[in-house]
Order: sequence, then structure tokens, then C-alpha cells
Amino acid sequence: MPARRKSTARRTTARKPTRAKSAKKAAARKAPAKAGGGLDGLARKIVRATVDPTKFSVTDLYTADCVSEEVAGPAAHGHSGIEQKLRQWESMQRSTKWKARNVVLGRNVICIEWDAEVTLNDGRVAKLPEVAIHEVKGGKIARERFYYNPAALAPPQG
Repeated sequence: MPARRKSTARRTTARKPTRAKSAKKAAARKAPAKAGGGLDGLARKIVRATVDPTKFSVTDLYTADCVSEEVAGPAAHGHSGIEQKLRQWESMQRSTKWKARNVVLGRNVICIEWDAEVTLNDGRVAKLPEVAIHEVKGGKIARERFYYNPAALAPPQG
């Protein structure tokens, strides 16, 4: 019986990537999808601007023809409508502490579940759970809707 010869056939499995390639791929996974952060970057801006209003800029976050809807009251349209709505909110409360509980991203939608503690002008502190849905167009908010119980902010009866 003849002796078996060693096979010189090459393996068909892929080679391991070099360290430089592996590091590059890992960095790409951690980096935002687009320059400027894409949808994830906009969600982070919204959270930062809500938690710290000094970081809020209507023109950075909203399209010129944006629409903002609350549970009650008329919708706000455009940058001037958003600014008017913010002035009204500021006039009814002393301070608000916001905490984003969940942030969910869709194809062109950002949904944020908030827990807020609002100190109203009369001294009452109201718990305000809220869900905000932001529809995005061109990297900015084009339409948004806020869902919460408005009775949490209403004056006490009696």
C-alpha cells in the first residue's frame, strides 16, 4: 500500500482581518451613521435641549414649516409658532426636571418617553409622564406630537 501524501490544497476559509482593519470596523460600528449624527444625533440634541434649555435652538432642531401639536390647544406652525409655544410654557411654570426614559428610533421618527417634574407658578409640583413623537425631514423635526394627561397641570378644583 502506497504512503499517503500530504495535501497541499489551500484552505477556503477567509483570513482573519488584520488588527488595523478590525479596529476600523469597530470604530465604524460605534460612529454615527451619517455626518452630523443622523437620526441618533438629532435624538441626542432633542434630549440635551429638553434637559438643558440653554442648549435649545429652534432653527437647529426644526424645519421652517414645522408643525407641533399638544394634547389640547391649537397646533404651532413654523419657527415663530414654536417660539410662541415655548414662551407660553415658560410663563406657566417655574422649573421643570426632565428625564428621558426611553428613546426609540424609526426610519424617520424619534419617539421619546419622558418623566417630568414640573414646578408650577402656584408652587405645586406636578408629575408629568409624556410621550413625544418627532417626525424628521432633512435632519430636522418637521412634525411633532406630545401625549400626556393635561389634568396633571390643571389648577386644583374646589
